[in-house]
Amino acid sequence: MSQGTERHLVLARLRDEIRRIEHRPARREGFVACGLAGVDAVLPGGGFPRGALAHLAGGPASGKTAVALALFAALAPGDLAAYVDGRGELYPPAAAARGVDLARLLVVRPALAGRHAAPRGGPTGKPGAGPPDPVRAALWAAEALLGSGAFAAVAVDVPMPRKLEGADAIARRLQAAAEKGGAVGLWLGPGKGLRVPAAIRVELVVEGERIVARRAVGGGDHRAA
Repeated sequence: MSQGTERHLVLARLRDEIRRIEHRPARREGFVACGLAGVDAVLPGGGFPRGALAHLAGGPASGKTAVALALFAALAPGDLAAYVDGRGELYPPAAAARGVDLARLLVVRPALAGRHAAPRGGPTGKPGAGPPDPVRAALWAAEALLGSGAFAAVAVDVPMPRKLEGADAIARRLQAAAEKGGAVGLWLGPGKGLRVPAAIRVELVVEGERIVARRAVGGGDHRAA
């Protein structure tokens, strides 16, 4: 399957989902609290900013998915959320147990995840060492969802390769899409790798049964549990 054909199919599926919404919501502004005191306490305005990306940084089992699901559960009734599950690890019953309305949640999983490598060439269309097909498809999906205006919050969990040609341009496009659509964008990833131009970066760890959040500001750290 060619790169252009694959992209067309990914975006077509997303457009079909978005068309199911009767009207485009008004421009969203302000902040959305996730309801986890240890996270909201370190966020400016007490919540995640709308129309911007926030980077949830941490290793495996650091609470990134839990924070994303808590935010989804805290959305206003009728708001839609989307989760770009590039790892194929999101467990819907666990999301429901955390209070997420599955009827208002769109989970996007690249169909080719882990099955074969892609032809070379990244999302920018330039030849070279591009990401695998599922990574490229997931990034296209994330951009479409963030910019659609249909979703109040979009979480993006994509395993990124060590080197990604055009990474800076991809990151800027994701941020621009979040600004256009007014969504709360959550980029879930380790501290290393692709660094999106996030409005805020929250480092997460789990201590005992608590998620501990730390936000770096001007060389200092604010910490709450």
